[in-house]
Amino acid sequence: MKPILCALTLSLLLPAALAQAAASTAQTTVESDPEASPAVALRERVEPTPQQQGMLDLARALALAPETEANWLETNSDRSLTLYQPASQADPTGAVILLPDEHSHPDWPQDLHPLRTGLARHDWDTLAVALPRSAAMPVPPRRFSSSNSAAVSGAEPSVTDQTDPQNTADATTQDTEITPMELYAERVIRICEAAIRHLESRQHDYLIFLGTGTGATWAALCAQEFQQSHRLGLALLNARQPAAQGAPQLTQLLTELSLPVVDIYQISYMASEAARLRGNSARRALLESYHQGTLPEILPADNGALLVREVRGRIKRYLMPPPMVNQDAEPAEQQPGR
Repeated sequence: MKPILCALTLSLLLPAALAQAAASTAQTTVESDPEASPAVALRERVEPTPQQQGMLDLARALALAPETEANWLETNSDRSLTLYQPASQADPTGAVILLPDEHSHPDWPQDLHPLRTGLARHDWDTLAVALPRSAAMPVPPRRFSSSNSAAVSGAEPSVTDQTDPQNTADATTQDTEITPMELYAERVIRICEAAIRHLESRQHDYLIFLGTGTGATWAALCAQEFQQSHRLGLALLNARQPAAQGAPQLTQLLTELSLPVVDIYQISYMASEAARLRGNSARRALLESYHQGTLPEILPADNGALLVREVRGRIKRYLMPPPMVNQDAEPAEQQPGR
């Protein structure tokens, strides 16, 4: 009786054990072979860059600031924060587009904040624009020519190595490629074009580009780009040449301008030498409307009052908009004998 009972018990337990073993084997197969399991679509989370996050934080911080409008300019390649400050009177003199240095932002406390708010108190609408961060220059790959290898081994380089048409074609292609700095300059021009359209929608027909630090170079580039189609002035503050290879040369841009320019800088050895070179370029190009001015090397702790006063004074003296000429008006009829 006992052998029969054991056999019966085994016959009942064996199918369950086999089923459990099969399920365990299938699970192990799925875990070890991910391709056998159905793919689960996961949405990739896009984190903002440090600069984008900084601009978002700045926009939130200024959301409750009196009279400051934080807006975003959209281009094909960029979304740039702008800070618009309306003038204190209903009929402003014009508008000032402020471009920051590459190491600052549109509300930088040392210069752009006092300028954008201070000029607005003196009848100028202001629009401070964030510039995109320039891409780092790529490191060129190292190349080892076959002629060097031949020299090491003592063999003479072949004629094919010396006149390889493929190498010549590659060199020609590299010469005609658009550099990263040229692409960056196009991005800056598109952003400034969007800023001009934004201000023109607010009925402004006279604009001043004001750039600080490296922003002065980009302000000069945009002034040169749009001087034929708009009434413009240009103000440079502590102008600095961008260090990136292929960046526009400020001294060269000055020779291509046909608009009034004020060049203001804080006195120091390096700043004075750079200002001397800019002044020489302007004189060689016979720019009669180019004017330089200086500021103390260390500005007083007055919340930018001296800076605003000096910049505003030079704008008022040299960059005021020219009077509009009414071309439709008929000339007065001259009396006989006069």
